[in-house]
Amino acid sequence: MTASVVPRGPRDPGMRVEEPRSKGLPRPVKWAIQLLLTAGVTWLIVHRIGVSLDEALALGPAIPDPAAGWLLLSVLLLLTGFAFTATLWGRLVGELGSRNPGAWSSVRIVLAANLGRYLPGKLWQMAGLALLSRRAGVSATVGATAGVLGQTFALAAAAVLAIPVLLGPGLPAGRPGLWVIAALALCIAGASVPPLFRGGLRVIFRLARRSDADLPRTGPLFGPRWLGWHALSWVLYGAAFVVFVRGLGLPGNGLELAAAFAAAYLLGYIAFFAPAGIGVREGFLIAFLRPELGSAAVGVAVLTRIWMTVVELVPAGGLALWEILRGDRDARVDESVLEESRHEGRVDT
Repeated sequence: MTASVVPRGPRDPGMRVEEPRSKGLPRPVKWAIQLLLTAGVTWLIVHRIGVSLDEALALGPAIPDPAAGWLLLSVLLLLTGFAFTATLWGRLVGELGSRNPGAWSSVRIVLAANLGRYLPGKLWQMAGLALLSRRAGVSATVGATAGVLGQTFALAAAAVLAIPVLLGPGLPAGRPGLWVIAALALCIAGASVPPLFRGGLRVIFRLARRSDADLPRTGPLFGPRWLGWHALSWVLYGAAFVVFVRGLGLPGNGLELAAAFAAAYLLGYIAFFAPAGIGVREGFLIAFLRPELGSAAVGVAVLTRIWMTVVELVPAGGLALWEILRGDRDARVDESVLEESRHEGRVDT
């Protein structure tokens, strides 16, 4: 008599999550090219705005009068922004036709998947979302689709906050701000027009071998509504950065600081070759902050990277470790069930 052990948890039959495969050049060569591009673009930005070596090596001007209370508040605001954005992903998953995993599971999944942003290439984060979604009983296709849409709306919200900087004269590499805003406006328009949005989703679902019957229903306010939700996320991020600068003991106009932070993040993200926008984001942030902070802008950009990375990686690393241990535990449970079945004669050996 033969019996089968049913896999734990629902599966998404049309979605296989695999490690992104390298095509063409070997991966080490691609990483070397990305490193050279990142260093080259960063040097071009820094050289264009006239940052001296002394400025680049000096952090003292960026910390004239640090205040621990303000710095702690900036960390709490940033963590709140990360958590709020993660819960938006869960709500978007529910609206796209799958099961909303809830606030805690959404935070756990999104923060753990965000570790993929620190690897070369932009697919690792989405691959992580798909894998962790499936383990939580959520459609991997919908989880990854919600991640892509959420990131699009987040970038569009960042562009809205960054409009004063993107349309100003301070860009060291020309004035691509108008093109960036126009491209993101088209994305939002596409998400807001039901036939266009459903057409895009239909392509994604067919590539993942899912039925058109699973496509969600969206109205004309879908795009603006989700842009508004992600704009709230960027209000939290911008406020966290302003408080962080205050915590370092520096002055500055709050709205201009928040706009500079959003613009640097956006342009660093567009630099697809730079993992987590490293280098490129800092170069643009220096350029945008110099009118407000002068020579302290270089140190602030460096400290901002450290601040954001630590606040994101510490909880994300802990949650990723928890996911790994949980996966090992689930595997041991399945093995114990199989072994018990063999001893009872329910499974042929």
